[in-house]
Amino acid sequence: MWNVSSRRWKADLLSDLASTLRAETSFSPLGTLMVAAVESRYISIARFVDRGSYIAFGQPDYDKYRDTLIELWAMEPLGCRWAEMHCLIRGKEVRVTYLYPEDIDADISELDRWRDAAQAVIGAKRIVYPHGRGSFQVR
Repeated sequence: MWNVSSRRWKADLLSDLASTLRAETSFSPLGTLMVAAVESRYISIARFVDRGSYIAFGQPDYDKYRDTLIELWAMEPLGCRWAEMHCLIRGKEVRVTYLYPEDIDADISELDRWRDAAQAVIGAKRIVYPHGRGSFQVR
């Protein structure tokens, strides 16, 4: 019985996460990917948005996501906690993928790994990064 309510709670948290992403002004039904790394005292979040001919990179408001991500991470058994979560929303579809520490190549920087993940699920398009006020760096 406890496992059933635990799953429902996890499903509710994932639903809240997806709803918050959809409410973002930068959300795109073509594809929005949020990638989050969570550890005991560390959290990092990035958002990649399909803009048709390119992918826009952005940093979401941590306050909107922090508590939900930490709750999702903490509800996993101590020895089996994921290191990264990828949440892809495309149209009405929501797909969540978890990566565990052994799945992550420590020799590849977080941003490079996340860029590769975005291009794998959204498409091999250029990624536009905000770079200061009103300018962009294209990679």
